[in-house]
Amino acid sequence: MKIKAEQIAAYLYDHANFFNDHPQLVRELKIPTDSGIAISLVEFQVRKLREHIQLLERENDHMIETARINSVLFEKTRTLVLSLLNASDLDDLSVVLDEKLANGFDIPIVRLLLSDQFDVPDSIALVKSIRAKDLKEGGSLAHAITDKEPWVGRVTADRKQQLFGKESAAVESCATLALIRGHTYGLLALGHPDATHFQSSQDTLFLEHIGEALAMILPRLLNQDH
Repeated sequence: MKIKAEQIAAYLYDHANFFNDHPQLVRELKIPTDSGIAISLVEFQVRKLREHIQLLERENDHMIETARINSVLFEKTRTLVLSLLNASDLDDLSVVLDEKLANGFDIPIVRLLLSDQFDVPDSIALVKSIRAKDLKEGGSLAHAITDKEPWVGRVTADRKQQLFGKESAAVESCATLALIRGHTYGLLALGHPDATHFQSSQDTLFLEHIGEALAMILPRLLNQDH
């Protein structure tokens, strides 16, 4: 009667001391490899252990690198938020956003789009007024307001034009942060010439923190600018 591989495997599982009782088999058994060279059971186990250790080392390195990146992002976000809190008016705010996001986060194109229900000066290049109805349900930018989390990815040419105006041609990927705190103040739009810089799969936690900080600061500045 032919013995099946499953039966041999089951027997070895049930008799954990089998190789202790037959140590010569450990030395003599040969296991074929992808290279065509047969190796001993001991060497096979050593190889598997080495591969497992290498996998664990790679995972550990990845965790350390992720922690390092998050630490850097946290410090940059903290610095940005503290600078935003010190802004005395919209002009100060726009300077902080422009400098900190460009230098600290490699985001060269920034637009602060504020609802036209507020008096928004047209003398600040970074700050633009948008129609309040575009931010409401059914409006062209309503999706960015109804989503609590920042929206990231690629957008249509029309949407880019609406968000970034004359700089829209340079934008290949973007992020929009809803600025809501009791009232809907508008959006912060971030653009990048690299199509992979903002992707829908990326974590947006630090973007959320920036949006929340702006939404807290804007009421004071907009009241001053009335």
